[in-house]
Amino acid sequence: MELHYQDSWVSEVYQGISLSKNVLHQILEDIGRNRESITKFLRSFVKGKENLLIDLTHIFSLSDNMDLTEKGYNNQFDFNLLFIFSFDQKIPLFYRVLPGNVRDVSSLKATIEESGIKDVVIIVWNKGFYSRDNIELLEKEGLKYILPLKRNSNLINYKILKRGTKKDLQGYFRYRKRFIWYYRCGEKDLPIWVFIENGLKTEEEQDYLGRIETHPEEGYTIEKFHQKEYTFGTIALITNLKNLSACKVFEYFKSRVEIEVLFDTLKNVLQADKSFIRSDKSVEGWMFINYLSLIYYYKIYQLLIEKYLLSRYSCSDVLLYLSKYRKVKISTHWIDLEIPKQTKKLIENLDLHIT
Repeated sequence: MELHYQDSWVSEVYQGISLSKNVLHQILEDIGRNRESITKFLRSFVKGKENLLIDLTHIFSLSDNMDLTEKGYNNQFDFNLLFIFSFDQKIPLFYRVLPGNVRDVSSLKATIEESGIKDVVIIVWNKGFYSRDNIELLEKEGLKYILPLKRNSNLINYKILKRGTKKDLQGYFRYRKRFIWYYRCGEKDLPIWVFIENGLKTEEEQDYLGRIETHPEEGYTIEKFHQKEYTFGTIALITNLKNLSACKVFEYFKSRVEIEVLFDTLKNVLQADKSFIRSDKSVEGWMFINYLSLIYYYKIYQLLIEKYLLSRYSCSDVLLYLSKYRKVKISTHWIDLEIPKQTKKLIENLDLHIT
């Protein structure tokens, strides 16, 4: 960090800063110890009307001496991050660091309460989350939810699809230039929506037929293909949002892609896929700094949308091109280096005013 600081114009803007290992450790500890102020800051972003609380992601830890870290499914120590994402603002609103072995309904409820958000829809990507016990807990806590079901769930009525005609389906809607067919089954008070994506259906059929030829030893046969073919391309969602349209339920669920992008940015762009930190409070501080970086990242994303440039540049492109806008220190003076043509073009397109 000292090296980055000394090589940056930041050292002129903020002079005389010490970034030694001990100083940074203390900064992280001080930030992490003050969760109340972190929460107050996070709540300042809560402005949207449609908020989704999505499943957790895990972060590997190189320390086994913290209360937060527990052995996960891969037998490595990790801790979890839980995010509340704004459906309409397209930004992460709130996060919470959880122990590696905590993935239950109580953690969802506690996170919502801490955020102060009144209206949250819980969407969990993992199909293994559904169970009668979890549903009862969600209902008991008064939480709204949309949960995916495994295709072999006995809650799903596939008889309609076995008839092989779309006449018996309830209808269709357009989603991102594709038509999605759907029908509703399940109990009256706990509806199950079944969606059929024809593109996904074709892909899964092709994949299965290919495996019959390449992996017959794993049990792929044409007989099993015919048994499964009516389930290919289906997505079944169980929800207690009785008055929500099929299209809106589907849109909410598909917003999970947005959170996957968030997790990918956190782990691959910010390179926060693992932690070398050795105390719980420091992890809180470390995560808060990463959250600030995520907010800046999403500000870039929103700027690209505003300027209709998302088809030409990614957020990573912007970071890369602008990093080429350089000053270099010669003795006691800083001089501007030549700005690459692509960087100049980006600055013009984004209408940036750099002093």
